[in-house]
Amino acid sequence: MEIKTLKDTKNELKIQIYGEGHTFCNLLQTTLLEDNDVEIAGYDQPHPLVPSPVVYIRMKGEKSPTKALNRALAKIKERAVELSEKFAESRGSKA
Repeated sequence: MEIKTLKDTKNELKIQIYGEGHTFCNLLQTTLLEDNDVEIAGYDQPHPLVPSPVVYIRMKGEKSPTKALNRALAKIKERAVELSEKFAESRGSKA
């Protein structure tokens, strides 16, 4: 995975993520929108055959979009760990 910063201001961030698609970007967008400080979060995949979506974040006021992105990524990681643990519990010792 490679990330290229396209725009980075006080309240806006636009990055291009090479090697990812709708699955990850939709999860990221949904998680970002759970943050009350995020005004807009979305992504665009300019070409359907090239996995390099552009993610855009705009914050309310002058709050940091980088911090919001880091919070969203941490939340995604927490949820993945929780899902893995719950799945292992549900399968008993088969994990």
